[in-house]
Amino acid sequence: MRKSLIITAILLVSAMALPARAGLVNTGDRNFQRAWRVYVTRNDARAVDYFKASAKAYGEALRQEPMDRTMGFQSSMVKAGIAMYFAGEYDQSIKTLTEAQGEKDKIWDAALFIALSEGRKGDKEATLAAFDKFLEANPSQRFITTEMSRVLPGVKDGTVKLSDAIDSIEQATQHQFVQNVLRYNNRNGMIPATETCNGAYWWRYNSAPCSGGFLRYE
Repeated sequence: MRKSLIITAILLVSAMALPARAGLVNTGDRNFQRAWRVYVTRNDARAVDYFKASAKAYGEALRQEPMDRTMGFQSSMVKAGIAMYFAGEYDQSIKTLTEAQGEKDKIWDAALFIALSEGRKGDKEATLAAFDKFLEANPSQRFITTEMSRVLPGVKDGTVKLSDAIDSIEQATQHQFVQNVLRYNNRNGMIPATETCNGAYWWRYNSAPCSGGFLRYE
């Protein structure tokens, strides 16, 4: 009898922990969505506040044992890493985005924000290596790649400060996402399924996930 009560208590505690873990991921997602909606309208001050709230929730979700299954999705980890970058948590952003990429996957926005994070930390070699991985992913993000081609040669030869280059590439990154939204927002027939407004990587070409339902393509 006593043994069965102990087992029941353990199961109840485990069951109660599941909503708590899922709640952290949901909080991270909601704040990321709020952040992205104002980021692509260039309301940077509000975006940073939401990114900080998102990064906090995602960070707690990543530290949970066991971690919620949805937090382990690549797209969730990329969102977390982006939020951490804008929250100024560069080490954690790099760690999270590197884990999201794994050994073989070429996730262009993960590589991009790793590079920006390394640049904010002042690590020139790591920054250039991450930008190379971004290009290897064949991102087709011309505003970003054009700015990279303009400033990175100067970083390599010492005529452009790394911090200045990161400032300009970060501005180009925002401009790229703004233009992506203007051109593709909710026009799902024009982009891959993973990047539609109900895809796992919805933020690449949309201001928000579809209100009609969020489907993952992992």
